[in-house]
Amino acid sequence: MTRLRAADVDWLLALLAVPTVSPLEGGDPAGFARAQSLFAGGAAERGLALRRWDHPPAEELDRPDVPTPLREAAAPDPAGFLAAQPCVVVGTGKLKPPRQRMVLNFHLDTVGPHIAPVLDRRVLRGRGAVDDKGPGVAAVVGVSRAFAEDPGLTADIEVLVASVPGEEGGAMGVCGTRWLVETGCVGRLMVFAEPTGCRVLDACSATMTPVLGVRGLDSTDDRPADGHNATVALGFLAVRLTERLGRVADRLGARVCVSGVHTGQSHNRVYGTGELRLNIAYHDRAVASALALEVERAVAEAGAEAAERFGDNPVTRRLVADWDRVVRLDWLKRGLPPLANRDAAMEAVLAEAGLHRHDGVADGSAFTCDAIWAPGRDRYVVACGPGLLDRDGAHTPDEHVQLDDLDEYADRVRALVHAFGAHVRAGEEKTA
Repeated sequence: MTRLRAADVDWLLALLAVPTVSPLEGGDPAGFARAQSLFAGGAAERGLALRRWDHPPAEELDRPDVPTPLREAAAPDPAGFLAAQPCVVVGTGKLKPPRQRMVLNFHLDTVGPHIAPVLDRRVLRGRGAVDDKGPGVAAVVGVSRAFAEDPGLTADIEVLVASVPGEEGGAMGVCGTRWLVETGCVGRLMVFAEPTGCRVLDACSATMTPVLGVRGLDSTDDRPADGHNATVALGFLAVRLTERLGRVADRLGARVCVSGVHTGQSHNRVYGTGELRLNIAYHDRAVASALALEVERAVAEAGAEAAERFGDNPVTRRLVADWDRVVRLDWLKRGLPPLANRDAAMEAVLAEAGLHRHDGVADGSAFTCDAIWAPGRDRYVVACGPGLLDRDGAHTPDEHVQLDDLDEYADRVRALVHAFGAHVRAGEEKTA
């Protein structure tokens, strides 16, 4: 079995030590170039050469489906923002057309806050351990071992490993993975090294984020009726949207998260401004459209409902009177494509390596990641990596990964490279 050697673990520890918290999670992008350089250097030591180090132009941020928080974070200096978070692609094997190429992808950015790495026997703790630096390093190790075992693969296939920014914090890969895909970093088989317990998920949800905002006037506790009480408005909207969306989304196979509401923290003040955010995950564009319409209807009807319930209440009188002027609905992101694809030939290649397809939509284990941008003709796109998001504490202070899981994934990737090579050598892709 392929195992991470001491030098591989040291490389991963060094990569985890460099903070790469997404700017959308409050991070400083200054560490990204250093981390990418460290990744590229470690990959080169294992036989994978640098193929790309670039970033999208600033115009990418003008596209209509770019999430609003990403556009706002980049606004002071769009070109500098993107240049500070480069995409890196390393690879081995002679340059080949996409039908003879396999691409593995992992994201370098993490959620916040940064957590320094600690190796505790066979458990590695730290931000990015399982989501997603650990899987990326294990993938490189597996690719390297396969080519070392069969140098002849160099003549038959090309394998690339992409290290991308812009997956976390709602960035959704629009300035990382999407840029690479649209500029040619694609292959017959594309594996996103996300924590799936080494199960193959060939469907991923996309998400949309409605934001309910109140932009009114504050007042003091001495004159509470003088303010547009955003706390009451957003609390009411949270309840109404839960009532309107919860069962409908469940019936349609979508998920609604009533995420967070904020007005203020003081006890002696009426807050006239605030926000309520929701996140809606879906596997079908028609479902997304239906739920978006339900959100818009619910918000449009909420003013009249509030007036009926609270119109004669002095606490809410001014809010109700000015509801249509001070309450609004915006979308932080909308229109993103979900992933759904099948491919019997590539499913067989993956299964040959012990990586078996799992119907994540049926049991609810499918999740959102930037693989949504990768599908296309003659491509099979899957999420498959070591560890599990929930079990291994991704996005929590307890993020960790078992080295045994990284070893298993490295070994599966090694076997996958051999299986893909055998598939190409059999002539099926050369004549496609």
